[in-house]
Amino acid sequence: MRIYRHRADRIPSVIVLGIFAIQLATFFLADSLWVVAGVMLALLACSAVPGAVNHNHHHTPTFMRPWMNRVYEVVLFLETGVLPYAWTLHHNLGHHKHYLDPSRDPAPWKHADGRLMSRFHYDVTGALRIYPEVFRIGRAYPELLRRFKVWSLVSLAVLGVFIALDPVKALVLFVLPVPFMYLGLLDNTYMQHSDLDMHDDFTASRNTTNRLYNLISGNLGYHSAHHIKPHVHWSELPRLHAQLQAMIPAGLQCDSVLLSACAYRHSRDARPLRRAVVRDVPTTPVRQPLAVD
Repeated sequence: MRIYRHRADRIPSVIVLGIFAIQLATFFLADSLWVVAGVMLALLACSAVPGAVNHNHHHTPTFMRPWMNRVYEVVLFLETGVLPYAWTLHHNLGHHKHYLDPSRDPAPWKHADGRLMSRFHYDVTGALRIYPEVFRIGRAYPELLRRFKVWSLVSLAVLGVFIALDPVKALVLFVLPVPFMYLGLLDNTYMQHSDLDMHDDFTASRNTTNRLYNLISGNLGYHSAHHIKPHVHWSELPRLHAQLQAMIPAGLQCDSVLLSACAYRHSRDARPLRRAVVRDVPTTPVRQPLAVD
C-alpha cells in the first residue's frame, strides 16, 4: 500500500515523528522540570522545521489516506501550536488568495492608511489575529470551518489529556512555546513580503537560494514560485524558480540565510513585471480550497 503522496515527504515526516517521540519521552520519563524546560527550549530553537513541514503539508497533503493526514496534523499541533485546517483557511484561502491586496489579506503588512507596519507591530497583531481571521474566512467555507472546529476539539482534547496527567510538564512542553512560534511564523512572513511592490507575483516576494534556509524551510526561499503556483510540491520549487528566475527582479533574489539581506527598494524607473509574460508557466488562481482531502 502506498503511504506517501510524494517520496520527498518521508524524511520530513520522520523528523516530525522524531520530535514527537522526544516530547513524549520527556513528558513521561523526565522528573526534573529543568530537563523538561531544557528540552522545550531546544525544540523551540528547531521549531522552524516542523513549522515549515506543517505549511507544506497543508499545500500538498503528506499521506494518501485522509485519516493519516488528520492524525499527522494533531501531532503537528502539539509541535507548532497551529490547529488542523487553520493553515488551509488562514494561509491558503486567505494569504495566498489576497496577498496582493492588503485590504483582504488576513496578515497585511500595511496599515489601513497605507503606511508600512513595523516588524514588531506586524508580528504581534498578526499572531493575535490568526484565529479571528480563521473564523472570518471560514464563514465563506462552512464545510472547512466545520472540519476546523471538529479537529480543533480533537487536538485540544489530546492536549487536555496531557494537562490532566501533569499540568506543569504539559504547559512547559506544549503550551508555553506556542506564542513564540506564532511570532516567529509571522516574522518570517513579514520578511518575505513587507514593503514590496504588489502589482504582481514577481515583485511581491523576496527569494533566497541559500541551501541552509531552504533546508530548514522546505524550499520556501523560492517564495515567488510558491505564490505563482502554490499547488506545486515543495520539492519541485527549485526547478520552478529556475524557470521564473529571469522575470524576478534581481533585488528580490539573494543567497543569504537572512531574508533581510534581500531587501528591495524600487527605483523611480522600476516597472513591475507582469504575470502575462510567463506564458509557458501558467498561474493557477487560488479560488478553491487547496490541499483538502
